[in-house]
Amino acid sequence: MAKSGKVVQLFQKPENFIKSRARELQLGTCYITEDWDETGIANIMVSRKHTNGNFTLGIYLVDLKCLGIKDTTFKFNVSEEELDYFADFVGGIEIEYNEVHNIIYGAEVFADSCGFKAHKDWAITQFILEEDNDSIPIIDIEFGEGGVPAYYVGINDDPAKVKQILATLDKNIGPGNYLFAGDNDDEFEDEDMLDDNETQSFKQVYFTLTGAYGNLPKSRNTFELDVNLLEEILDDMVLANYYSINDKLEEEIIAIVEIHESVFDEKSEESIIEIQKLLVKNPDNPYLYTELFLQYKFALLNNKADAIAKKGFELFPDFLHHRFFVAHAAMVDKELEKGFKLLNNQYYLNQAFPQRTAFSEGEFMFFYSALCHYFVEKGDLDNAIVCSDFLIDDIYTYACNENAIFSIMQAVKEEMKAQL
Repeated sequence: MAKSGKVVQLFQKPENFIKSRARELQLGTCYITEDWDETGIANIMVSRKHTNGNFTLGIYLVDLKCLGIKDTTFKFNVSEEELDYFADFVGGIEIEYNEVHNIIYGAEVFADSCGFKAHKDWAITQFILEEDNDSIPIIDIEFGEGGVPAYYVGINDDPAKVKQILATLDKNIGPGNYLFAGDNDDEFEDEDMLDDNETQSFKQVYFTLTGAYGNLPKSRNTFELDVNLLEEILDDMVLANYYSINDKLEEEIIAIVEIHESVFDEKSEESIIEIQKLLVKNPDNPYLYTELFLQYKFALLNNKADAIAKKGFELFPDFLHHRFFVAHAAMVDKELEKGFKLLNNQYYLNQAFPQRTAFSEGEFMFFYSALCHYFVEKGDLDNAIVCSDFLIDDIYTYACNENAIFSIMQAVKEEMKAQL
C-alpha cells in the first residue's frame, strides 16, 4: 500500500486503462483509407504513445454517408512493428488528428440523427480520441450525399439487415428523404441498375432521390400537371398494346420485330441498309419508318432522319408511336418547340388527340417520356417528376422511359448539389 493509503494497481484491464488514462498519452500518427473522401467509407487508425515506447491504437470503420461508426476496436500496448502492420491495414495514408476527429465525431452525430447508434465498442475507443469540445477546430466534412443520408448496401448486409436499416431511415428521416443503392452498387450510377433483378432497388433510388428534391426550398412553377387527370387517362383510355390500338397492326409489328430484332438493335451502316430493304418489301408497315428514323439519328444523318420522319407522318398520321419517337428525339436535341408541336402543344394525351377514344400503353408512355424531357430541358423539374412518376413502373419495358428517367435523375442530382 502506498503512503497515500491508496492501493497501487499494478495490473489493470486495458478497457479500464483506456477509459481513464488514454487521453493522457501523447497522440501519435493517424492513418486513413486513401480514397475515403470519394467512397464515403473510411478505415481510420489513431495511435497513442506509451512512455515505454509502445502504442495503444483505436481503429474505426466509419460510414460518412449514413451509418456512422459501423465497427471499432482497440489494440493495447503494441510495438511499433505492430503499429506499422495496422497502418497498412487501414490504408497507410497519414492524416492530421484534427481532421480524423472531425470525421469520426461528425459521422457519429450524423448517423445518430438518422437513428443509428455507434458500434458497442465505441464506449471504449472514443477515449482514445480527444474529448469533443471547443479545443478541436471545426473542419468542414461532407456527410451523406449533399447532406442527404445515403445508404449503400454492404457486402455483409443480408436482406433482414437491409430491411432493418431502411425501416430505421423511414422512421427517423421519412420515406423519400434518403438515398438508397442496393446490391453493392459502388456508386449511384443509374445506368448500372438495368438488370431486371434490380427493379425494386432502382425504384427506391428514384423515389428517395426525387423525394429528397421535393423537400428542397425552391420556388414552385405556376403550372402543375393534374395527376388525377393523368391517372384517369391511364385507367380509362389506355389499352395494353405496345405499338398501336389496331390489333392487326400490332401483331404485324411484333412479328417483324421478333424476326429482325438483331438488325434493329445493331445501329450501324449495315443495319440501315437492311431496314431500307425491309421497307421496300413492307411499305405499309409504319414501324419500319420509325426504326429507320432512329438509325439515321444514331448515325447523325439528320437530314435523312427528318425526311423519313416527314414521310411517316404523311403516310401514317394516326400511328402515334412514330410521332412520339420523333418528338422525343427533338427534345433530346433541345429542339423543344419542334418537339412540343409534335405533341400538338398539349400536356394531356387525350387533349392533344381528341379524335382518339383510346391509346396503346406504348403511346401513353412515349407521349409522357417526350413531355418529361421537355420539362427537364425547360428547367421545370416539378412537372418533369410528375411525368416520370408515371414512367418509372415500366422503365425496363420502354426505351424512351429509360432515357427520360435517367435525364430527370441527373437533373435532380445537379439541382440538389447546387442548393445544398
